[in-house]
Amino acid sequence: MSIWIEKQKVEELKKLFSSVEVYEYRDVVWVEVDTQYIKNFLKFLKEDPNYSFKMFVDFTVVDHPLHNPRFQAVYILYSPDFNKRVIVKSWINGETHPTATDIWKGAKWAEREAYDMFGIRFEGHDNLVRMFLWETYPYFPLRKDFPKEGIKEVYLPSLNEGENIPSHDYDPYHTRVPTLEDLEITERKRINKQNQIVLNWGPLHPGTHGTIWFLFDMEGETIKNCDIILGQLHRGIEKLAEDLTYTQIIPYTDRMDYISAICSNVAYVNAVEKILDVEPPEKAKWIRTMMAELQRINSHLLWLGTTALDLGALTMFLYTFREREKLMDIIEGIAGIRLNSSFMRIGGVRYDLPEGAIEVIEHFIKDFPSRIKDYEDLLTKNRIWIKRNKDVGIVTKEDVYQYGLTGVMARSAGVPYDIRYIQPTDAYGEVDFEIPLGTVGDAYDRYLIRMEEMKQSLNIVRQCVDKLKTLENDKHIATENPYVLPTLQETFTSIEAMVKDFNLRIYGEQAPIGEVYLSGENPRGELGFYIVSKGEGKPYRLRIRSGAFYNLQAFPELIRGRTVADAVALLGSIDPVVGETDR
Repeated sequence: MSIWIEKQKVEELKKLFSSVEVYEYRDVVWVEVDTQYIKNFLKFLKEDPNYSFKMFVDFTVVDHPLHNPRFQAVYILYSPDFNKRVIVKSWINGETHPTATDIWKGAKWAEREAYDMFGIRFEGHDNLVRMFLWETYPYFPLRKDFPKEGIKEVYLPSLNEGENIPSHDYDPYHTRVPTLEDLEITERKRINKQNQIVLNWGPLHPGTHGTIWFLFDMEGETIKNCDIILGQLHRGIEKLAEDLTYTQIIPYTDRMDYISAICSNVAYVNAVEKILDVEPPEKAKWIRTMMAELQRINSHLLWLGTTALDLGALTMFLYTFREREKLMDIIEGIAGIRLNSSFMRIGGVRYDLPEGAIEVIEHFIKDFPSRIKDYEDLLTKNRIWIKRNKDVGIVTKEDVYQYGLTGVMARSAGVPYDIRYIQPTDAYGEVDFEIPLGTVGDAYDRYLIRMEEMKQSLNIVRQCVDKLKTLENDKHIATENPYVLPTLQETFTSIEAMVKDFNLRIYGEQAPIGEVYLSGENPRGELGFYIVSKGEGKPYRLRIRSGAFYNLQAFPELIRGRTVADAVALLGSIDPVVGETDR
């Protein structure tokens, strides 16, 4: 059953909103609304009980420079009552658009990103500042007329007073590198100082789990206001993707959430397969599912060890890295590389399982339950661990819907939002597993959920191993499909395969004109890919919906009124990876 709203139901909206147009591509349904009605239309979708699209998923912009108006706003919404999604679009008049922050709090960062990348100003937004780039940067990189190679930054020579800048050092684009003054402007614009101390946490503090810059407005030990400045790791993957074939983009997904690279690969190739209408072999689906769950355990082990270390539990760090090393060896033995393997392929997986892989995984399955028990014995009833995590960062169901919280953040509030269940891909529709839910929504609940998720992932891996034993002779990649690269063996032994390989690598996968949105359940939440194709061998627009990005957005509200010590525990329970938030 499709997760997308029925086209017939959307047609009913035309009776209420005369400007609504309905479109569909491979069961993905979107509606286009006139800009003057967009606010009322979004409120209606959210509040009307027959639709109940109360959960914000994502917002982005697509640039159509030859169209008038040029920019198109794209909202992705979810109805938890009906388990349905819908995409809502509207053309932007000039470079201004009504804000949706008064409907969903999660739109705040999304609109800032749209302003940062496209230059769209949102009427009514209370803090429209750059999301990733510095405040004085004069360009908008995701516009189509911004060059792929970027605009060269000029480092001007230091001059003595009265000297002139040599003419050959002038920059034709009038650009410059950010200065300390720029950073001071950034700090002043980002936080309204009300107290005597503004504390900088990060961007290089080990407790920030990456290069994130936090500004705390302090009153004594208490945090009264907070802002987060991203962008220290921004690499512009969405811009780069516009000049790459669909296969060439796969390694870039590794580098986002590098802690769970295989899960990112899986989410991306499933989205591409949907727009290309490619069906991978059954064996490949089970291998993907097994590898994704091994990677999920791997990711949760890293989270458990580093979060416990942040709070003073050194032993747990050593224990979890012992098991994590075994998983890294398994991943390396199958994919060839430990961290950024780029193992997934459009139409399947890169390699078949090597000899002995199943036996090694079975040994891990047998050994790991006792290791989880060791972790739980150390922490679950530890009074210091409970005191540091209990009632810290409590999220509610309304927070989940408002901010678009996903993954463990959503499930800690009791919301059973798990992409593996609501929109299963690969073999997830054929395996049995439970979705652990919290009752309080605090950091301690998120600890308990991740511990249970490792057990559920182990259960899924066990089912995959049993199934793969019956599929030994099946293919691992659907090379008969015209969009799927042939294997090296086929390329070396067949002239037809060699020609196909050449065409796909040079000209790319000529995807049909259309657009899709498909996501996967990453350890950090919903990782979604919105792909717009104009019939070329590369995407016209690739939007990456980061679960870590939206989960982190709730941090300032959750930490208000608490201490810096709580900030360490709260951020650890959110578990962001900056490669994904910054993209």
